[in-house]
Amino acid sequence: MDAASVRARLLAAALLLQAGALAAGSVLAINLPEDANIPTTAADDSDDLRVTAQIRSALLADGSLSDLAHKVRIATNQQAVILRGAVKAGEKDQIESLAGQFAGTRQVIDQLTVDAP
Repeated sequence: MDAASVRARLLAAALLLQAGALAAGSVLAINLPEDANIPTTAADDSDDLRVTAQIRSALLADGSLSDLAHKVRIATNQQAVILRGAVKAGEKDQIESLAGQFAGTRQVIDQLTVDAP
């Protein structure tokens, strides 16, 4: 089998996997920052770390949230709080609201996905 055939088969397999994920309800709709210049990675500034810790504590303290919600990844920098991970239906707004309570002037970027039931 030549290299072109291998590449074609790998591409076809990747497309099938992606189509299967879409069919299973695992649609990834990523919200991007309002301004393309806003970084979406975490910073090591002490204020950013404090905000991340406050959001994490609030998520863990909320008993109405699922284990998935408690495991949301939080990245904080001077301009944004980025939320990533899978959550149950109905939790996205609640998590975004909790993050907003501690974000200050930072934009809250919701990149959460809803886990298929």
